[in-house]
Amino acid sequence: MRQYTNGKKAGVMVIHQLFMILLVTGVYSSGYCFKSEIPGNIELYTFIAVIGLIGSFVSLAYLANVAGRKSEDDYTIYYSPIDKIYSDILLVIFALFIAGIGKIISGVKNQHFEYGSLIMTVGTFTFLLDLVFLIFYHSIIRKIKGNILFTHSLCYKCWEWLKCTMDGRQIHTRKTREMIRIQEALESISEGALDTTLDVDEFHGQERAVAEAVNHIRQGLMSSVNESLKNEKLKADLITNVSHDIKTPLTSIVNYVDLLKRENLENENARNYIRILDEKSQRLKQLTEDLVETSKITSGNVKLNMQKLDMAELLYQTGGEFNERFEARNLTIVTKIPSGQMFIYADGRQLYRSIENLYTNAAKYAMENTRVYVELEKVDEKAVFTIKNVSKNELDIVSDGNVDLTERFVRGEPSRTTEGSGLGLSIAKSLTILMGGKFEIKVDGDLFIATITYNII
Repeated sequence: MRQYTNGKKAGVMVIHQLFMILLVTGVYSSGYCFKSEIPGNIELYTFIAVIGLIGSFVSLAYLANVAGRKSEDDYTIYYSPIDKIYSDILLVIFALFIAGIGKIISGVKNQHFEYGSLIMTVGTFTFLLDLVFLIFYHSIIRKIKGNILFTHSLCYKCWEWLKCTMDGRQIHTRKTREMIRIQEALESISEGALDTTLDVDEFHGQERAVAEAVNHIRQGLMSSVNESLKNEKLKADLITNVSHDIKTPLTSIVNYVDLLKRENLENENARNYIRILDEKSQRLKQLTEDLVETSKITSGNVKLNMQKLDMAELLYQTGGEFNERFEARNLTIVTKIPSGQMFIYADGRQLYRSIENLYTNAAKYAMENTRVYVELEKVDEKAVFTIKNVSKNELDIVSDGNVDLTERFVRGEPSRTTEGSGLGLSIAKSLTILMGGKFEIKVDGDLFIATITYNII
């Protein structure tokens, strides 16, 4: 394969320079003859100038064709030291160089040279200037062939930097916007909106993976909640069904025990057995009713008749109903209720049930010969009802704060020797929350404090 060596390219460059010298000297000679009124040689010098012009273009075309060429089939765009100059800077230098050539030619033309001196001066300048021209020419042609004339320019580099900066800001803005959407979705899910989903196609990169993870977490939580609700419903249905099944035979037992109590039995043991049967059947009846009530509240089957109520009046009535029970255990009620009215919005029957459970709890578990404090006060436009008593049994089960007494079947006295079902406080709390109130239990040693809070209207 024939190689295009640097020597051959250099030879073509020399030929191009010779043609350039012929072009320029021909032009200057013609001008000199015309100026000196020697018309006989003008045609010859013009012919020489034309030959120089044609030869210059042909040699330039050839040099453009082989610029960067190593062989007939192999072109390599390589960098010479001048090629490393940015294209726009190189073009500016090239334009200034051309302008300088024009200035030099104009200066030579205005000088008064003899013909021989003129030709020598013009030829020398042409050779030197054309050599520099060819160096710039080759570099520009190589950049054009390598499609880097624009990309290897200072303007393009500045544009790239500006674009990268803009893209970086856009990416940063996009990432921030996507992270805000993810955060909002997580907050919604944490607040219970488990139907919140993220369209992963609208996210990019790492945020896309995070959005997919959020959707998986949401799906997992929803599955767990649905399973929990299903189990809770099964338990509620079981309690309801079993309670209803128990009520029928239990009613018969209670009735027959009542009939036995009316019999004048002389046997003391028999009368004692009937008393025990009566107590246990009544306790079982109360437990059954509590279970049914709890299942209704849990399943949301409680119908509320919300209306405007005077809470102070309701507490006076409830306290009067419990006076005998408190006196039977030597408990003194210390009441602090405002004389005026304090209206709230609630269901009267269910509110009475909640307060009744707290009074019953105090009547059962308060230490004998102590005081039970009942208070109603207005705090920040809220009606706050508080009942306090000292427990007769040590409340060690809640001493570390790990047990919630309002949970179902939880008691402060863990031995289960007391008569309670463990559902009273749970029912009171559930009903209070259902009506828009707030229910709290606090224990300080043996001091038991229950609080119910409603908004005043």
